[in-house]
Amino acid sequence: MEISKLNNNITPSGTMAISNKARILKEQGKPVIGFGAGEPDFPTPSHVIEEVKIASENPTYHKYTAVGGLPILRDEISRTTREYSNFEVNPDNVVVTNGGKQAILTTFMSLLDPGDEVLIPSPYWTTYPEAVKISGGQPVIVNTDFENDFKVTVEQLEEKFTEKTKVVVWVSPSNPTGVVYSKEEAEEIYNWAFDKNIWILSDELYEHLVYEGVTSPSPATIDKNLEKTIVVNGVAKAYSMTGWRVGWIMGNDDVIGISKKIQSHATSNVANISQVAAYSALKNGLGSTNEMKKAFDKRRNYALNLFNTLENIRVPNATGAFYVFPDVSHYTNGLIDGVSTSIELCDWLLEKFYIAFVPGEVFGKEGFLRCSYALSDRDLEEGLTRFKDALESI
Repeated sequence: MEISKLNNNITPSGTMAISNKARILKEQGKPVIGFGAGEPDFPTPSHVIEEVKIASENPTYHKYTAVGGLPILRDEISRTTREYSNFEVNPDNVVVTNGGKQAILTTFMSLLDPGDEVLIPSPYWTTYPEAVKISGGQPVIVNTDFENDFKVTVEQLEEKFTEKTKVVVWVSPSNPTGVVYSKEEAEEIYNWAFDKNIWILSDELYEHLVYEGVTSPSPATIDKNLEKTIVVNGVAKAYSMTGWRVGWIMGNDDVIGISKKIQSHATSNVANISQVAAYSALKNGLGSTNEMKKAFDKRRNYALNLFNTLENIRVPNATGAFYVFPDVSHYTNGLIDGVSTSIELCDWLLEKFYIAFVPGEVFGKEGFLRCSYALSDRDLEEGLTRFKDALESI
């Protein structure tokens, strides 16, 4: 019997694939250090755990609840969005989802018809093009330049724009590069999209993880009624809650209406205990987040300094998220036997030196690799020392 043609059209998560390889080697007793997973190494804040313990004994949370999310959480999302992101959103215009991935997939399913095109600047997070394809749309990759820190320009977007273009994907700070757009750079892109009458899908999960200057303003600060903007966010990154699986969509009545329809058939509501955890994280502020930021910033500087001391390695100016994206193309040109791509280089580094990076190909950029510095200081120093030793052994 045949299965869906999607099987030939979509690929599994490249970041999860490298994490699984590293996990298998660890289970075999190998001293693997992983730079692959995009998740903080800190525990979820203790006040979240305590509130969840209490909530777990409340019979209300043992039953189905509203598709859009618990009212206390949607109210808190509205409040913190106003406080931190500087735009207003009615709690009724929020849908709580099973993590940021479901928020993105549901958004594309809410917007796209077969043949609709979505502009995705490259390098990109691996899920964007696959979610577009699952939703019946066509991802259109917009290549950016290292010399401009991989920041997309209006001219590059204009070159790929067609009458079928319906959405542009926006993320700053960037996964995988860690690059942050300035206010002026961001607003130039927003105004271009608004003039073209296309949607902006703004992924703002890293908004609190900026180490120099300020975060990019949300397009919703200009598009105040969310007429052409959909914002996705969540607690995974800034609150160290990747496993709790709570994200959300913010949009206008039409977008939220269809998103609720889709979610009602996909998952009903998000797990109530996870929603209580997210509520606790948001209402207790950014104290734990800011402590993590201090550690991340120290690690960021260590990683950038090390990469910048290595001959034949370049890195863009990473000032946000918890990634750097070094150019390793010098080492994929035949210097190492059997290595002609960054995928093969990452395999070589994992198999020979037990350090796990994600190859640039899964982000749309051959010749690069993503290094997450969301790991302990000790592992970061040991892992990058191994990386340096690996290159010096060639």
